[in-house]
Amino acid sequence: MALPEHSKIINKVARGIFKEYGIERKGQSRTWMDDQYWFTTIIEFQPFKDRQGTSLNVGINFHWYEKEYFSFDIGNRESDFIDFRNEQQFKSEIESLVEKALKRTLEFRNSMMDLKNAEKNIMNHEFASDNLWGNYHRAVICGLNNEPKKSNEFFDQILRNEFEYDWQKELKEKVEKLKSYLKNITEFKDKVDETIKITRTKKKLRATLKKNVW
Repeated sequence: MALPEHSKIINKVARGIFKEYGIERKGQSRTWMDDQYWFTTIIEFQPFKDRQGTSLNVGINFHWYEKEYFSFDIGNRESDFIDFRNEQQFKSEIESLVEKALKRTLEFRNSMMDLKNAEKNIMNHEFASDNLWGNYHRAVICGLNNEPKKSNEFFDQILRNEFEYDWQKELKEKVEKLKSYLKNITEFKDKVDETIKITRTKKKLRATLKKNVW
């Protein structure tokens, strides 16, 4: 099935701008990824039913919790919907939108370029389900930064919650395991790295990509 004209324009413009930065398209979709091993920035040119055009979502997805789908852990909607009216109008607007996506992606890349910067940004961010997922991300980054006491405090905050649903119980089990590894910070880091590798496999990300950040 041939791609509609507006999707062809999005993909062509995105490819031309993203290529030199190592940002790659996910299959044949309108999603592009800046893969940095332990996190990936997702750039989504989101369609809308019965309308030709796109809106833009950009966000970071961390890989240190086992799951097979992508989520926006930090970031989300970056634009209103842009309607396709004609080729010239849409191409011009998409060029601006892709440049905006690149700027945001490089901001994310730079803010997470080392673990200390990453910790600062993660600690200051308010996450969805902050008391659970926010504290999980904070606990992991503190552990990776050789701060087991701080990490343990965030894990304990998670364990004070009620765990009713299956996904909550799975999170609780993961937290209890990671807490037990904080006695040996090298083992903790190894277990986090092991989780990242498993998660990357589930998300069908390249197994060969490895960045030694810790």
